[in-house]
Amino acid sequence: MRFRIIGCAVAAALAVFPLVAQHADDTIRNPFTSADDVEAGGRLYRSHCAVCHGIEGEGARGVALTTGRFRHGSSDRGLYNTISVGIPGTEMPGIFFNGRQMWQLVAFVRSLSEGKAAEQATGDPEKGGAVYAANGCSGCHRIRGEGGRMGPDLTDIGVRSMGHLQASVLNPNESVLPQHWMVRAKSSDGKPITGLRLNEDTFSVQLIDGSGSLVSVHKADLAEFEVDRTSGMPSFEGKIEGEDLDNLIAYLASLRLGDPNDASQ
Repeated sequence: MRFRIIGCAVAAALAVFPLVAQHADDTIRNPFTSADDVEAGGRLYRSHCAVCHGIEGEGARGVALTTGRFRHGSSDRGLYNTISVGIPGTEMPGIFFNGRQMWQLVAFVRSLSEGKAAEQATGDPEKGGAVYAANGCSGCHRIRGEGGRMGPDLTDIGVRSMGHLQASVLNPNESVLPQHWMVRAKSSDGKPITGLRLNEDTFSVQLIDGSGSLVSVHKADLAEFEVDRTSGMPSFEGKIEGEDLDNLIAYLASLRLGDPNDASQ
């Protein structure tokens, strides 16, 4: 019996580790995020995690989970690894579930913070809008159809967690999705080509350049070609601070589709 129990534990661990190894960067997103997955993750959370982190993620012996910002990684992949491997030197153990169950637990933990940024924000959204404008954010980002196209659309960014909003301003490289990768290339006659990568196959690549125009090029016509997987947005850590930072985060947290107070809807 002892042999069988140990064997089951090892099998469960091996079911997890291939996923962790496979997810070698923070562009991996949780594939199990339906309402049923969140509910299933909630059951796992209440039986294994709530005793330390609180029923609503409010924190107790363990850290609070309601801000969506975690020291050991706030991306989906980071959360997956923290839950499955644990945090050495702390009371946080690794938990051995199968891959889908682990992702369901990630989905539930994420639900504890998603959409709550507006109520957690301490700044003034109106003043934050002025900070947004003063720092030229609209040159790359769009809100309700107005602004640039080189960065993510922020029309509904307020549905994300406080941690996500803070990271997007202070540490934009924490999680860069493939749709935000940049192409940096040079044509055979030396002309630079730069833009947001839309589609790519073996022979060609399509991108949106700085003017918002769609550009399609054949790779055979390029002297240089590189896909930059880092964020095109600079970090504003040390540049936007104090009340200005609080106000900017409050402004971003206020951006929601269907806001009844938004006259532009």
